[in-house]
Amino acid sequence: MINFVTELVDKGFVEVTPMQFYRDIFPAGLLDTAGAYTKGKYVGIAIKQVVGADGKKQGHRHIITDDLNKLEMLLACDNFVYLSPIGYFGHKRLTDNAAIMTAFAIEIDDIRRVDGVAVGLNDMLYQMDNDILPRPNYMVASGNGLHLYYIFDDPLILYDNVKRSLVKFKDAFTKVLWNRYITDLWEEEKIQYESAFQAFRLAGGTAKNGERTRVFKVHDTPISVDELNRFVPDEAQIEVKYKSRMTIDEAKANYPEWYQRRIVDGKDKGSWTCKRDLYDWWLRRIRTEAVVGHRYYCIMCLAIYAIKSGIDYDELEADALSLVDRYNAMSQSDPFTVDDVMAALQIYQDKGYVTYPRDVIAYRSGIKIDKNVRHYRKQDIHLFLARNRKQALKAVGEMRPEGRPNKENIVKKWRQSHPDGRKIDCHRDTGVSRVTINKWWDSALEG
Repeated sequence: MINFVTELVDKGFVEVTPMQFYRDIFPAGLLDTAGAYTKGKYVGIAIKQVVGADGKKQGHRHIITDDLNKLEMLLACDNFVYLSPIGYFGHKRLTDNAAIMTAFAIEIDDIRRVDGVAVGLNDMLYQMDNDILPRPNYMVASGNGLHLYYIFDDPLILYDNVKRSLVKFKDAFTKVLWNRYITDLWEEEKIQYESAFQAFRLAGGTAKNGERTRVFKVHDTPISVDELNRFVPDEAQIEVKYKSRMTIDEAKANYPEWYQRRIVDGKDKGSWTCKRDLYDWWLRRIRTEAVVGHRYYCIMCLAIYAIKSGIDYDELEADALSLVDRYNAMSQSDPFTVDDVMAALQIYQDKGYVTYPRDVIAYRSGIKIDKNVRHYRKQDIHLFLARNRKQALKAVGEMRPEGRPNKENIVKKWRQSHPDGRKIDCHRDTGVSRVTINKWWDSALEG
């Protein structure tokens, strides 16, 4: 496994201890006092990967408070630990609970080497010296890549509109950083776009190769949001505060239902959800249609469909891990591991992805998703016309009469082909409801 420790040392960057780094990330007084549970104070949240009694990997949450004592304990263990430079309200690492961001973090992988020389690192530093890229405050050497940390001069307050703008900024900045001079993965379909709230391996913690990641100070002066924004297009820049386009009275007049639900009743912001059939459909597709170069995004999009369909994390994780052997067997030179799955599943914590667009899912996963065509009509009108057209075609003999499929035969045929199969697999493969499967399950193998 390649790392960049030697190169960073040779370039004169000073290595710092993990605790020095994290005190810079979480300045004294920012986080809540241990055991205090002070209203309005933040906590950091680290996720430690452990193996449960059933042999499966699980994530255990650890709360980071102002003394950073828990960090010292986590640094002493050999487990994979993940932590983002974000302060949360409460003890759940959900995007809704993310309150403050002290640094912008991004990774760059497969940095170019030619004849053993880290030309990609040299070119990245050259671009930073020539104002093509901003210079980070810290670089963390982790495996064959680097994690870059840009510490804000003022922590970023994460209003909802700021969170949305961060998603656009992270994608745009990733495209700028992952260029052909720095990484071998510069082509659009290979660039690894990640959540704006992605947690990376603990600085000073265990890396994939079993070694410890190491931290180097690159630049002393914190960066402003305005300075970071210079490197992306206007439409992708970070918003620095909450912006309202209308007064609350105007909103009341224009959106009375919204006003009643959100202001009067105090209910949470709503979002559209789907039946679990959508999740099962996507899981079936990525079992057979995923290809090398898109496997990570197939899993990531499975997490997005889990959000959309209300699937709990345990089921999502089990389904995603069931794909590891199949995906890993696709390429000897480009293995796919449990760690890749766990990294892709981090996006499940970011509920803002419930509205992730269909065309972006298709692009990232490399799997074509046909659009339902309504010719710009509302759904009720579209269905009315479709049903009447069907009746007309039947009347003139251009459509055969429809018959209800025999669900008993569907279940029977599936069980005969999968004698050791599970009901959930039958449901996913056939689309037959669980109630109907239960009805015919035992009798399907009789006779």
